[in-house]
Amino acid sequence: MISLYGDPAFFFAEAVKFTAPKTGWKVNAVQFYGSDGYNGSDETIPVERVIGLEIRDKDLNLLYKFADSQIPYSNYVRNATGINPITIEIPSVPVSGDFYVCLYDRGAIEIASERLNEFSKNSFMYIEDGMPSTEQLLPAGIPVNQSATIPINWLMNVVGS
Repeated sequence: MISLYGDPAFFFAEAVKFTAPKTGWKVNAVQFYGSDGYNGSDETIPVERVIGLEIRDKDLNLLYKFADSQIPYSNYVRNATGINPITIEIPSVPVSGDFYVCLYDRGAIEIASERLNEFSKNSFMYIEDGMPSTEQLLPAGIPVNQSATIPINWLMNVVGS
């Protein structure tokens, strides 16, 4: 799969802002819909790549970081095609108030989204520290051309207790 944002997308993540439902709540898993492009043919067997997942507090301070091959979570392993639910279980991460989940797909998994009429207050592109940008959170959108972007909402959820 090729990233919509090109090679620098290695430093970009799909980010979603969540609010902990209560004090002392802990994230145990992240769920999202996506596809690795596998359609049942030998030609679409995915090349192994590393994906990353981060949980960050409201100020974007890192709370948890995860990296793994995309293969265990892929359509290929499940012999499934199209967009499917993907769950990444993590050790319990305590969160409070607003927090962000950042998923670095790195071109290995295409994250599903829904089109919106205006930009969401919860879905973003997170730009990793060190990249040339004045902002770390940009509204999530699919670029159509140099001057137009379609606003989207990432299909992502968290599970916790």
